[in-house]
Amino acid sequence: MVEADARYDLVVVGAGMVGAAFACACLGKGLSIAVIEPRVPQRAWPEGEVDLRVSALSRGSQRILTRLGTWDRILELGASPYREMVVWEGLGRGSIRFDSADLGEPDLGHIVENRVTQLALWERLEQAPEVSLICPGTCADLSLGAEAAILTLADGSRLGARLLVAADGRDSWVRQTVGIATSGWDYDQQAIVANVTPSDWHGETAWQRFLPTGPLAFLPLRDGRCSIVWSVQQDRAPTLMALPELAFARELEDAFERRLGDILAVGPRASV
Repeated sequence: MVEADARYDLVVVGAGMVGAAFACACLGKGLSIAVIEPRVPQRAWPEGEVDLRVSALSRGSQRILTRLGTWDRILELGASPYREMVVWEGLGRGSIRFDSADLGEPDLGHIVENRVTQLALWERLEQAPEVSLICPGTCADLSLGAEAAILTLADGSRLGARLLVAADGRDSWVRQTVGIATSGWDYDQQAIVANVTPSDWHGETAWQRFLPTGPLAFLPLRDGRCSIVWSVQQDRAPTLMALPELAFARELEDAFERRLGDILAVGPRASV
């Protein structure tokens, strides 16, 4: 087995939200840690710009991020609270509402851009003396031994790890290299994401309608806009993506039953 140029207790491949949070959770435990990431997180963006990739972070997630020492930074970078949640059927009368006041909580959670969460976690790792951030870093080869995994990077350097963590995404290179199988199925759906401006105030409420073709979510943002995630059948997604802004807004209003009135503006769209 080849020898490593540097040895660590823990090597985390991937510093997205999951990988970075895992590495932060291992701080202060006497471990030497290396984190491999191909791209430095985005550190700045224009005022008022909201990324298309957002997550609804629950109170439980907030408690975890607080313990990791990153929640205050997330609030500083920008987070939008949601205090209620309304969910209803697309073809029936079934509906349910959750209210944080009923739980004695100030909110149910926050809508946070993925880049905000990742940057706060990354900055925490930068401050940790036991962490080596290898970025840009790309994996090239991996061999497993009885006592360590040897990870070879594209620049030829070799890292030894007592524990190797694959946090490199859905199409994980580490998972494929070591032969861990996955199973799945096709929902015949594609999600359209965008930031839209409704005529009515969202009320700091997360809205979701379940349609036969997939769910539609309106997630509240601090400035009154909503981040939408609209799951549609794959063959319909290209048509919706190609529509002019006004026509897309009308389709969206109909799908949402105009719960927030007219859609006054639609930002850039993406299909994922």
